Amino acid sequence: MSKTKRQSGIELLRIIVMIQIIFLHAYQYGLLHNASKAAGDIDGTLVTFIWSFCRAPVDVFIMISGYFMITSQFDIKKTIRRSGKIYGAMIFYSIVLSIIFFISDPSLININSVISAFTPLMSRTWYFLSNYLIILLLSPFLNKMLASLSKKHYLYFMGIVFVVVSLWSTLAEIDGVSNVISVNKVLDPYMGKSLGGFLLMYIIGGYLRLFVKQQPLEKRKLNFKYLGIFAALCVSDFVLASVFPQYKPAFGMFNNPLVLAESAMLILFFRDFNFSSKFVNTVAGTTLGVYAIHENPYVRDCLWHVANFSNKHLYDTLIYIPIVIITVILIFAGCSIIELLRLKLFEFVGNKINARKTVTSVTPNQKAK
Repeated sequence: MSKTKRQSGIELLRIIVMIQIIFLHAYQYGLLHNASKAAGDIDGTLVTFIWSFCRAPVDVFIMISGYFMITSQFDIKKTIRRSGKIYGAMIFYSIVLSIIFFISDPSLININSVISAFTPLMSRTWYFLSNYLIILLLSPFLNKMLASLSKKHYLYFMGIVFVVVSLWSTLAEIDGVSNVISVNKVLDPYMGKSLGGFLLMYIIGGYLRLFVKQQPLEKRKLNFKYLGIFAALCVSDFVLASVFPQYKPAFGMFNNPLVLAESAMLILFFRDFNFSSKFVNTVAGTTLGVYAIHENPYVRDCLWHVANFSNKHLYDTLIYIPIVIITVILIFAGCSIIELLRLKLFEFVGNKINARKTVTSVTPNQKAK
């Protein structure tokens, strides 16, 4: 039987949302927000408006995991191997990048920085990868429980988690409302960046796979209704923050109901993008590495010190828009190439280890033959 080609719609979405993540970091660490706002109301509003369309990437990544893994067989060994690959990348980049910066600046070396370099998971070097790895380890048990539920029971369970992790905690961030509604000592949502937020995203992704019907592969067509709803939700979030200052603390939170809905719409749109591209699939396979490299604390400080947008003259014309786009794409491309090299290195080492195991497992009789 011919091997089924891996579809690239969702893989393309992975690339897009990772580029969005880099833009979010340019907005914050690259001083794009502060500088554009200082340049004038029009520039500040334009940049924030674009920012409002880039609030879903973290949600999308975790929902994609739930979408694809919900139907997986209960296999602890496979989960451990998959988790090992993620942690292998974490420990590799944590140690290697730390060593590079320790050599370039010995003043960075202290007991805490050395321990952190060797314990990226517990040191929360990358909050996203730490939470993602925990969700991955829990996934066999989550899948077993969730896949056994009827649609009615799934909605009931998802509804409880949604109210607590999303609706409740979003209301608790709105000025005025927060005087009455609070999540203190109940959970620490931290704008949806906590494990609870990731759990909700995973559950939503599983629901999209199990209960939102999809046409057979040969009949799939892009449904621009989903893209339209996504845009409407982004604009709604932006308008609410612009019209009601009290809403601003909740604007764009990862666990905000609007942002969760935006993420779901993107997945439903791109899952019907019926094409297959080896290039897209390969690049998509580097996205977690792209995140790990450019969001390493040492790299982040260095990167956005060089690639920052604080020059006020940059905003004299709209030239800053293509400059931001080119900068973000170059960062993605550079990190993607580095991750491809790491994957090749790990593949080479893995093949050598497997070959040695094969040789050592041969019995004396087999050698004699």
